[in-house]
Amino acid sequence: MSSNGSSRGNPAMADIARSMVVIALIILVVYGIGKFFTSDAGDPVKPVDYAQAVSQARPVADFPILAPRSLPKGWRANAARFEPGSWHLGVLTDDDEYIGLEQVRLTSKRAIETFAEGSTRTGSVEIDGATWSLRKGPDGRTTLLRTESGRTTLVNATAPQSVVEDYVSSLSAS
Repeated sequence: MSSNGSSRGNPAMADIARSMVVIALIILVVYGIGKFFTSDAGDPVKPVDYAQAVSQARPVADFPILAPRSLPKGWRANAARFEPGSWHLGVLTDDDEYIGLEQVRLTSKRAIETFAEGSTRTGSVEIDGATWSLRKGPDGRTTLLRTESGRTTLVNATAPQSVVEDYVSSLSAS
């Protein structure tokens, strides 16, 4: 046995304490490195400047690009994409309900298959003098659809129908 009171099979309390301190320091260092290289995502939705996308798309589009002049307080655009022949604008309401606007050069049947699969026609609504086909999806989604001059406009949303109709009413081509 050694003179410090410890034997090979039976460590002294001071040896155990030193080992615990070393392990605690290693854990703190690993935790600190992890915090340094990660960040709090906060709101995972990155807002986009849809007004800029609209102003860039309108001069080159061969159809009138629809978009609201402004969004209600608390709403934010999370997607705005123009490609020749199509326009997409996605927004989230202040209640985090989604409303997606699609303007595509597709038949209404193909647009439904692409953006509102499984929805069924439940009637029609008139918004600002235009008649829109009203559809409900199996997951509670509301879809408004109209075809004009070979172009289909489809609004697909998780928001309540009244909110979707107000949104459609806010859309402008200028």
